[in-house]
Amino acid sequence: MSKVEDARVGDLLQALRRYQPYIAVVAAVVAVMVLLPGRSTDQGAGDFVAAGGSDADSAASGAGTGAGGAGSDAGSETDTSVAAGPGGVAAPDAAGGTGATTTAGAGGTTVAGAPVEAGPGAPPPVPAGVGANCDQATGRTKVPTSFAPPCVAEFSGDNGGATYQGVSADTITVVWYRPKADPATQAALTAAGASDTPENSEATFRAYVDYFNATYETYGRKVELVVKEGSGEADDDAAGRADAIDIATRIKPLAVISGTNLGPFVTEIAARKITCICTVSQPQEIYEGNAPYVGFTTLMSSSQGYIHRAEYMGKRLAGRNAVHAGQSVGTGGAIDLSTQKRVFGLLYYELPDGSYRSGVDFFERELAKYGTGLKVRLAYDGSSYATVQEQARPFIQRMKSEGVTSIVFAGDPIAPALFTTEATRQQYFPEWIITGSALTDTTIFARTYDQQQWNKAFGISYLAARYPQEQGDAYKLHEWFHGTAPKAGNTYAVIYVNPFILFTGIHMAGPNLNPETFARGLFAYPVTGRGQVTSQTTSWGQHGLWPFTDWTAYDDVTEIWWDPREQGIDEVGNQGAGMYRYVDGGKRYLPGEHLTTDPRVFDPNGSPSFYDERPEADRPPEYPSPRG
Repeated sequence: MSKVEDARVGDLLQALRRYQPYIAVVAAVVAVMVLLPGRSTDQGAGDFVAAGGSDADSAASGAGTGAGGAGSDAGSETDTSVAAGPGGVAAPDAAGGTGATTTAGAGGTTVAGAPVEAGPGAPPPVPAGVGANCDQATGRTKVPTSFAPPCVAEFSGDNGGATYQGVSADTITVVWYRPKADPATQAALTAAGASDTPENSEATFRAYVDYFNATYETYGRKVELVVKEGSGEADDDAAGRADAIDIATRIKPLAVISGTNLGPFVTEIAARKITCICTVSQPQEIYEGNAPYVGFTTLMSSSQGYIHRAEYMGKRLAGRNAVHAGQSVGTGGAIDLSTQKRVFGLLYYELPDGSYRSGVDFFERELAKYGTGLKVRLAYDGSSYATVQEQARPFIQRMKSEGVTSIVFAGDPIAPALFTTEATRQQYFPEWIITGSALTDTTIFARTYDQQQWNKAFGISYLAARYPQEQGDAYKLHEWFHGTAPKAGNTYAVIYVNPFILFTGIHMAGPNLNPETFARGLFAYPVTGRGQVTSQTTSWGQHGLWPFTDWTAYDDVTEIWWDPREQGIDEVGNQGAGMYRYVDGGKRYLPGEHLTTDPRVFDPNGSPSFYDERPEADRPPEYPSPRG
């Protein structure tokens, strides 16, 4: 088995667990294998492999929005800025203030935004007093990753001591919360070779903490990691609430890192004013309502996902013929859908309580900005696989009878197999618009869809172009610093992303450390990764990219299409036919940057399915290892 290399995987696994109980086991088997840089060229075809460019997070992620992709209305735009802090980067001053305008979250907490960047690729300014660990040519700390934080002045003197709960003059207490794994999920992971022992996972987490403690500025303090084993499974609300109370009252940390998504554990942690590096792909108002305590992960909010989807459809598809569709055969004969103006129909994941309806309402409002909309919107019941089977026939009949030329799918990765099979049975061949919803843009699942249908599939993906996994940050940085591969050979990248976020916030926050300055610190991190095709653009806060404060890392998407003839490996190393291709080499688009021309899909020229070597422009700087 090869090593998993990208943390976007963890994000997507969380998203799948959140959205769809009936696919938890399948998701668990594959999610730790996907959305990573990819497969080494020297591995055997049967080796365990990774894909995508971070989620994490799908995870990446992509990464993507959640499986259902639904979110609620986005927040309003605010005009914020942050004053220069320690080291000359935008961060709080020693007293904890910024002298800047601020925006109040829905929970009443005031959090500063971040400045608009000087320009794409512009290096951060180098402050006075930097040490040897600063690369003055790039303005970033000397660690071999493109996502290194900006240089700050070497710190000496009084750091303020106990600036917040869990913070002393010498230490920063952080909890890693690990709920019990669902037995079926754990069994599936173990059978697939996609899990690690708790001991190896903890050893790897601590190894990354050691790396960050030694290379990032922590202002005279060191992070001390406390592992808290959950008293119940992730979906055990009572256990989650009890564990949160125990963490808050007994351990009293500055921050908690957890794969747990929104629920009693997270809300209890936030209510007790502890930073929670947790949750994936929530609606924008969830982050605003819990500011500044919840968020900071990789996958976009679901609201951000719908903004991208609407812009892509509005600019590139609406008002044009459905040129990639086939025929719709009925009792009155055959209609060539490719000669028809596009008519959109949405198939989206839903639960019995209608949790995701508001997200689709938001999506429709976004589409209306481009003068287009959905003729049909059908919510399939994601709580039961059997129900989806029952719904497939009438739903496809409805799409066909309404003249839908282009089905927009925002759901889990298994349902398309049912819907596409039914569409072929009904002799109905529309375009399928990919929205990046969890794992639907991975080869392992796309090969299970009806290929007569999916050969007409194209759209956007939050994942980055795949490349050999040993070239990714999580693997390289561990090897660079420790001289060895991570002990958690299957999940190290899932582990890596959280200490990366934690230490970036601490580095940028300055000596007066508390949840608000931590958030401001991440908001001050400059937009990073722009122009790369094997990594996502990453930022938090307000950098002129979104009409609201951004609480998650990833910002951009790429365009993909399904090539049923392309030979290659899927995300678990299986050789076969059918691969996603990345248009224009995997070029990525921020909100507002989507083109207005017809998509250049179904053209293999300039559309790789895999990079055997990471493109030179994407490669991080190299520095001597501290090992010598």
